[in-house]
Amino acid sequence: MKKRLPLLLLLSLASLLLLSGCVNLVQEVTVREDGSGSMRVALGIEESTYDYAQELIPEGYELSNILSSLSLDDYATGTTAEQYQEGGSVWDSVVIEFSDMMAVFGNERSFGPVALRITEDDGEYSFTEEIDVANSNLSISGIHLMDLTDAGVTVRLITPQIIRTTGVQNAAGVSEWEVSVVDLIEKENMITLTADYVLEPYEGNFIPWEMIFPYAVAGFLGVGVVVILAVVILNTTNIGKRDKKKLNIH
Repeated sequence: MKKRLPLLLLLSLASLLLLSGCVNLVQEVTVREDGSGSMRVALGIEESTYDYAQELIPEGYELSNILSSLSLDDYATGTTAEQYQEGGSVWDSVVIEFSDMMAVFGNERSFGPVALRITEDDGEYSFTEEIDVANSNLSISGIHLMDLTDAGVTVRLITPQIIRTTGVQNAAGVSEWEVSVVDLIEKENMITLTADYVLEPYEGNFIPWEMIFPYAVAGFLGVGVVVILAVVILNTTNIGKRDKKKLNIH
């Protein structure tokens, strides 16, 4: 249980300070063709309140410390920490490289409120991540009074080829999930993100559903209009024929 507390506490403390400010957490998992990979976790805090937030965050709650169990894993080959400014926020980022992602995440690994696991069945891999607030022992006075409208968590999985996902597939090997902190804390408490992938690269030109959808809708509407016009014309023709028959009878 204690392992699940720090990351959410860090996010919540920063949010408590910012109130209407912007706090975002990005987690990016990359799996390469040879099974190696990396994990990147970045916390972005609005520039105007970043320094003040750092003063109130408890010592030892930096991302590098929170992710220490992963960076010290036998299969971890290197850790890089950096700070940069982007989109009006100051970002603290940690990237951990692994020689074998299955060896690291074959058994569930937890950090903050996140539990991540990768399983394999006959060459097909399944990525499962749970973000669990209910079991994080989080108790911060006034958390339900915070304005967390702009706060969010982005989880991104990058692999040679995604074959199924509950997220948004922007590319053949990329799945992304956007999680609202408001929904996570006030409504869901726990969410599960899943995706299946293989290590063979995608062959062909991948077209995201978001690009196809407008054309599919336009095509559906076009077909609908053609069908309606056909029905109207057919009915009009039948009515004309019936009127002619009536005139011939009289």
